[in-house]
Amino acid sequence: MIRVFCDFDGTIAKEDVGSRLFQTFAGDRAHDIVQEYLNDRITARECLVRECQAVEELTEDRLSEFVDSCELDPHFAPFVGFCRQHGVPVTVVSDGLDYYVSRLLSANGLSDVTFFANHLELVMREGRLKMEPSFPYTDSECIRCANCKRNHLLTLSADEDLIVYVGDGISDRCPVRYADVVFAKKALIRYCQQQNITYHEYRHFGDVQARIAELVRRKRVKQRREAVMARREVFMQG
Repeated sequence: MIRVFCDFDGTIAKEDVGSRLFQTFAGDRAHDIVQEYLNDRITARECLVRECQAVEELTEDRLSEFVDSCELDPHFAPFVGFCRQHGVPVTVVSDGLDYYVSRLLSANGLSDVTFFANHLELVMREGRLKMEPSFPYTDSECIRCANCKRNHLLTLSADEDLIVYVGDGISDRCPVRYADVVFAKKALIRYCQQQNITYHEYRHFGDVQARIAELVRRKRVKQRREAVMARREVFMQG
């Protein structure tokens, strides 16, 4: 079986919703925190916690209005429909927040798409609305993802499955090592080139759908040897 896993920010969503959210509500403070993460001074989990703490003035109406202003790749919904028609499961794995992932999927008629993301609670503290994240899918060995994408790929796939991954950024560096077919754009392309990971460049999900259609027609497609070995290594260590 072919199984597709997709990043959300900058991949399904036209832009990085999480990054823009914190730029909007935390400004320069968010920028400085992200730089610490990019310089490997803090983990992805620490980065998200501190970004949420940096948001001082917030209302649920303002947050909802912001999320509703964001757009998805218009080719994603037809892509999901195509995959369902051909028995190809699609799972969204995001290192962002479930608050906006869920809201945007629902707004685009995709509320039944399976997704995994970091959890967000909006709570009143000392008369102010605060963002409090939690991490139901973290992994102690993974510092690049607060929501360990690799684990979702491995636990939701069988040995004989062909794993397809679609992404664009830093949090996608880990899972592409374990995927048989990789679709990359932006920074993920450079990473794949540096690591000698075979990839397909894409602009939108229309490009991804065209190649998935080829895989469906061919029926038998070889798994990527390096990905199979990486997956086996994880299970042997466990």
